[in-house]
Amino acid sequence: MSELNAKLTQAENEMDDVIKKRIYGNGATEMTEELRAKMIEILESCKDMAISTLREDGWPQVNTVGFVNMGEDVYFETFKTTSKAKNIARDNRVSLAIWPYYENVANGSGVSIGGYAEEVTDEETASEFHRLLLEKMPELADITYNDGDAVFPDPHTIRYRIRPTVISILDFEKGFGHADFVVVEDGAIK
Repeated sequence: MSELNAKLTQAENEMDDVIKKRIYGNGATEMTEELRAKMIEILESCKDMAISTLREDGWPQVNTVGFVNMGEDVYFETFKTTSKAKNIARDNRVSLAIWPYYENVANGSGVSIGGYAEEVTDEETASEFHRLLLEKMPELADITYNDGDAVFPDPHTIRYRIRPTVISILDFEKGFGHADFVVVEDGAIK
């Protein structure tokens, strides 16, 4: 039985190496201007993202939320009483997936981010977030709740900034499955 386990382990290791080679080339890379431009292009072309937080029982929870970006940082808001807000208050590690619509999977692109959610408390950043959100989704200005109150801005929401620690930038035009993996060191995207 140990020979079989050894072969399974070897096969898993070889598969990991193939995936690393096919998808991530030579492993982690620095954030080049080309990669940054591609990332910003993707972020600015999308309105929604999937965000994964960790529930109290340890299971991941994924939700879809609208977002904006300021450079590589991603911002979103949610009601203060949502499971997202409660999960982040307990453990602020999050994962994001953002991808524009594509007709052909061979032209697919997207951004995956692992990072930390931090509450936005300064009014200048909050105001800029609201301005960018209305610019991206102007329809928010005209939507009301069932009781007639305006949806935006809502005083019962909390805003977050996602501080990336790892970024994967998918760009299938460089080859199917191609992604560049960027590790953020000391809060600075390198």
